[in-house]
Amino acid sequence: MIEDENIKNDNVEAVEPETPEVNHVNNMVDSLVDGDNIAAQDSFKSALTDKIGQALDDKRKTVANDWLNSALEQEDIADNSHLDDEQPVEQEVEQENEPVVSQA
Repeated sequence: MIEDENIKNDNVEAVEPETPEVNHVNNMVDSLVDGDNIAAQDSFKSALTDKIGQALDDKRKTVANDWLNSALEQEDIADNSHLDDEQPVEQEVEQENEPVVSQA
């Protein structure tokens, strides 16, 4: 059996490629110590960009998850709403006029 790596399994979460984490704060401090204000400014901007980008990604995931859960809940409500509209069906039980006598 040939396995295709491009086929996605619905039970597996998407894994983002790992990028080496750059410590922008250390770079900024090192640049300030060396007197390189331009490099310190660039490190500061990079740190803010990374933090804002990560916060936006986290918020996107939260909003998407909430939206999908809301859609599923609405679908369940719509599927189950017909249960409230139905009237109970009364079953007529035929009764015989003759009493049942057990034979011994």
